[in-house]
Amino acid sequence: MADEPPWYDRETSAQVLRRIKWIAASAYAAFAVFSLISGGFWAFLGLTCSAAVTMIAFLWLEEIGEIFLQPDPQRNARKLIVRTFARYALLGAALIVMIIIARFDTVSVLLGVSVIVAGICGEAVYSLYRSLAE
Repeated sequence: MADEPPWYDRETSAQVLRRIKWIAASAYAAFAVFSLISGGFWAFLGLTCSAAVTMIAFLWLEEIGEIFLQPDPQRNARKLIVRTFARYALLGAALIVMIIIARFDTVSVLLGVSVIVAGICGEAVYSLYRSLAE
């Protein structure tokens, strides 16, 4: 019988990132229900804008990591520059709305910023469960 590597060596980084995104989306849904019940529409809007800023930053870092770890000689520099400026514009718009909304409900903005943190913590709990189950 051949020695099979442990489960964490068989998983790819794409699988882990996909799980983090799903857990973060689930956390956003739970936080959205809480924000709508406790603070109404403005709290929900603040949560959505701050979660958008956090997700954009997370996805942006993921893409930048892929670019630097696996450089592609055929990558179009112009397309990369346009996408970067578009992300800056979207990030700026979301930040402006988040700052305006933050005056109304700070808790929802903080919950939105912690969406990715909840996703990473969920992945840590999942990994701990898998390691203890084996």
